[in-house]
Amino acid sequence: MRKRHFVSLMAATCVFAAGPVALADNGDETPAPEPPTQIGTYEPNTYPLEQNIYELETNIEDLNTDTQEGNTKVVTLNSDILFDYGSNELSEPAKKRIGELVKDVPQGATVKIDGHTDNIPYHRGNDVLSKERAQAVADAITAARGDLNLEVAGHGDTKPVEPNESGGEDNPEGRAKNRRVEIRYDG
Repeated sequence: MRKRHFVSLMAATCVFAAGPVALADNGDETPAPEPPTQIGTYEPNTYPLEQNIYELETNIEDLNTDTQEGNTKVVTLNSDILFDYGSNELSEPAKKRIGELVKDVPQGATVKIDGHTDNIPYHRGNDVLSKERAQAVADAITAARGDLNLEVAGHGDTKPVEPNESGGEDNPEGRAKNRRVEIRYDG
């Protein structure tokens, strides 16, 4: 039995190393047709990946909500769209979208970028994570608009917009709204 398992493992390894393999009706492995060697040729099975990437980029469009507080415009970015759990890395589509969001900010304006988290503890501290995320957004803004004066702050879970708990129970919807980065400027 062990020998057969080893042979199966070796066959699987060869599939990855040698390329696609088709199974004949009798269970024997026969080589699949040679893959195209021309650069730029796409196989039909690559379309779903491209479709998934398109859907991700489409979702980036729903990244923000805009509000007005007196003379101050507030652009609230949904951290769940921007960042993976515990990460401060922005995707290229997210960076591009953030650049688009600040295109109408008056030249030379002061822009405040405030990072916020929910109350779930982060191993390096929610204040650290919120500051790193705010800085990542600030870096994307600087790349798009170097003329702006940026003030970056991280607030951790100290300024929730919704309760993290309701009636002693976890409030996932409230926590999701608390995970955000806000961009504020006059205009």
